[in-house]
Amino acid sequence: MAASPPLRHVAMFPFMAKGHAMPLLHLARLLLGRRLASAVTFFTTPRNAPFIRAGLTGAAVIELPFPSEDAPQCTDELPSSTHLVDFVSAMTVLGPAFADALAAVEPRPDLLIHDGFIVWAKDIADELGMPRIVTLGIGSFSSYVCGAVMTHKPQALVSSPTEPFPVHGLPDLRITIADLGPPFDDPEPAGPHWDFVCESCSSMYSSRGIIANSFSELESVYIDMWNREFDIKMWPIGPLCLAASEPAVQTKDDRDISDWLDSRLAMNRPVLYVAFGSQAELSRAQLEEIAVGLDHSGVDFLWVVRSKWFDTKDRFNNRFGNRGKVVEGFINQLGVLGHKSIKGFFTHCGWNSVLESIAMGVPILAFPMAAEQKLNAKFVVDVIRMGLRVWPKEDADKEGGGLVVSGDVQVLARELIFGEEGRRAAARASELSVSSRKTMEVGGSSFENLAKMVQEVSESETHANGE
Repeated sequence: MAASPPLRHVAMFPFMAKGHAMPLLHLARLLLGRRLASAVTFFTTPRNAPFIRAGLTGAAVIELPFPSEDAPQCTDELPSSTHLVDFVSAMTVLGPAFADALAAVEPRPDLLIHDGFIVWAKDIADELGMPRIVTLGIGSFSSYVCGAVMTHKPQALVSSPTEPFPVHGLPDLRITIADLGPPFDDPEPAGPHWDFVCESCSSMYSSRGIIANSFSELESVYIDMWNREFDIKMWPIGPLCLAASEPAVQTKDDRDISDWLDSRLAMNRPVLYVAFGSQAELSRAQLEEIAVGLDHSGVDFLWVVRSKWFDTKDRFNNRFGNRGKVVEGFINQLGVLGHKSIKGFFTHCGWNSVLESIAMGVPILAFPMAAEQKLNAKFVVDVIRMGLRVWPKEDADKEGGGLVVSGDVQVLARELIFGEEGRRAAARASELSVSSRKTMEVGGSSFENLAKMVQEVSESETHANGE
């Protein structure tokens, strides 16, 4: 008779953003597929629920309605990323419904895995005596650097945003204030964003651990430093995207994209994939600079755009002829990156996109915009050396610099696809891809870490219940 899984039931509560939910969907598939858990139940909002159900066939999903039907229920519905902290705060109204639903679900979950943004899940789980693990959605390099900067405040010792300074415990690394997003760029931060960071840290430190969607072979230095310096264990169990399954039903767009990429491959024409995530905000002037640069580069490209970037119906339709394909909406990015015609990724350096690029062995042209993306770009370009970076031109009329200009896009797109630096980055990406796949296979470090994490939680739960 087969032994029952270590965990009977895992509850998962992702933040209402696709980039935060996808890794937990992949994790749920791993837990169930490897018989580490018997059942998984997701909690989310009604308008976010279809994405969760589509991402994991047969998943149990409990919907937590907002009191107001008109309120945004996921980040896709926010008018601007400047509303993110307000949205995080507004989610607290879900607390009573989540508490009731979590208490009522059967069998009682042995573990709650929740997003670090949902800080109030701590009190609800504590009330039920339920162990928690937190997922942050960022890499270990960024996590450690932000934690070290918060603790030791080295940015207070420099006189300009571009003056390099060392990071505690990493003598070979130099970063600048410009590499840090708010509130970490301020040695004495204050305000709602900082208050939220502090609340998130408090919730995180009282949990049973942090899930790192990463792997030891990629970030062991920063994982080990974190586990020595901070009093909460980090578990590297990724890249979780390698647990993704092919979508059961491909959309018309996905088939159209695949056919176009196949045609490029047949003509031996390498393709640059261009996508800046679902939350990026680009001005029309910046879009035009990118469009001109791509058009003049001579590189074939597939560009995913967002409707919110355009005031009119002009989506660059037919502007680039057969050499540039522009699509709109949420596509199967992992499938695109895995296509043999794709030889580069022009990306905002969100952590999911970086990991997917590593897993598929695709070098990066980095264009960071928000959150920890500048640190991710630093990691990609200067630490693991699998990419190039495009920089905004200084603009005296605009605080923080101006636009990434078309000439730089043109030169760097060509260099990534056809140049010597691009070839070196591609070779490094290929090495890391092999490593990422080995780590998720039987006996690999991430494979073993997931089993150890589950075992540790299940043993502590058994001990707590006096079994």
